[in-house]
Amino acid sequence: MKILIAEDALVSRRLLERHLQAWGHEVVAAKDGAEAWRLFGTDVFPIVISDWMIPEMDGPELVRRIRASEQPGYVYIILLTAKSETEDLVAGMEAGADDFMGKPFERDELRVRLRAGERIIQLEQTLARQNRELRETQAALIQSEKLASLGQLAAGVAHEINNPLAYVTNNVEVLRRDMQAAMDVLNTYRKGCDRLANLTHNLIAEAVRMEEAIDLPYIQENFGRDFEASLQGLQRVRDIVSNLRDFARLDEADFKAVDLNMALTSTIEITRYELRSKEIQLHTEFQELPHALCHPSKLNQVFLNLLMNAIQASAVGGVITLRTRGLPEDRVEVEVEDHGQGISAEHLPHLFEPFFTTKPVGQGMGLGLSVSYGIVRDHGGTIEVESTPGGGSRFRVRLGVGRKERGEER
Repeated sequence: MKILIAEDALVSRRLLERHLQAWGHEVVAAKDGAEAWRLFGTDVFPIVISDWMIPEMDGPELVRRIRASEQPGYVYIILLTAKSETEDLVAGMEAGADDFMGKPFERDELRVRLRAGERIIQLEQTLARQNRELRETQAALIQSEKLASLGQLAAGVAHEINNPLAYVTNNVEVLRRDMQAAMDVLNTYRKGCDRLANLTHNLIAEAVRMEEAIDLPYIQENFGRDFEASLQGLQRVRDIVSNLRDFARLDEADFKAVDLNMALTSTIEITRYELRSKEIQLHTEFQELPHALCHPSKLNQVFLNLLMNAIQASAVGGVITLRTRGLPEDRVEVEVEDHGQGISAEHLPHLFEPFFTTKPVGQGMGLGLSVSYGIVRDHGGTIEVESTPGGGSRFRVRLGVGRKERGEER
């Protein structure tokens, strides 16, 4: 472990360094409390050994500052002191010390007290790891339930819409055919208008009036285009339903070769409403990619989380860019870049932690990025972010294209 020493006495400091290094520890030493506090802020020290009486800042004050800091993980602190009064020991413990050693210290006593500290640190690290895994599992379960609900909704929408959609599409096709036939008949009659005018002048005059009232030439010129636009609109509805169903893909429980460009296109369709409502310009820069062996619905979930986060971070009228590119060693990269508000430096280290969110209450549970991180990790890939406050964010997902790099092979 890396251990920080705060000791002003040169002989004691050198003895501590020698013993700790002999036991395999990495040691950083300070000759006063102020230097120790400065060094503590530059690295991670699971164990701190401090003399009680040191210049600039005494041991108990150093302990209090360490306990008030936000350094991740527990810090085990041993105070060295010649004090033996109960009230002094109580004061040190109340400051946050874990253990005491008398001065001058014994080598064997130092060794066993360090071992006790190491056990506590290891237990704390194990507990933190288990807690993190539990939170990740909880987040994944919540997100899986959401995805299952989406899949059920997609199946229901497809069933309820596709049948009447097919009926309406078929009728529009029939109407277009019949309308064209009726126009052909009408044009045939109109060829004899001049001859019929001599026989039934009033009837022809009424027909001409009706033609002008409905602007028959306009109808004849545009009815085909109107029917075509209607059929395209119906096809658009069918595509939306299909994209929603393809996005969930609950029937695909195993890994399969997938075109990531097509997966991103499907995800874009799911977010069309959000993009339009904020008038966001979406640019795509897709390179031709080899098919990646993956779990399609889970990767779609990752892409949706990243794209929705980019939309939410963007101002009205903003720009988002989706990029794909091939990488050496059979790897591919997907990049989502926005020019929104960015992420502060203090939040970046926690971005992929379960339930961490900077959104207001009720607008996010902090699951999207943590679940995305787990999915990409289980696929043998990496996900990283570059961001500056006010300068936007860029999320980058890198994946291998073969099963041998996947998480299920580990």
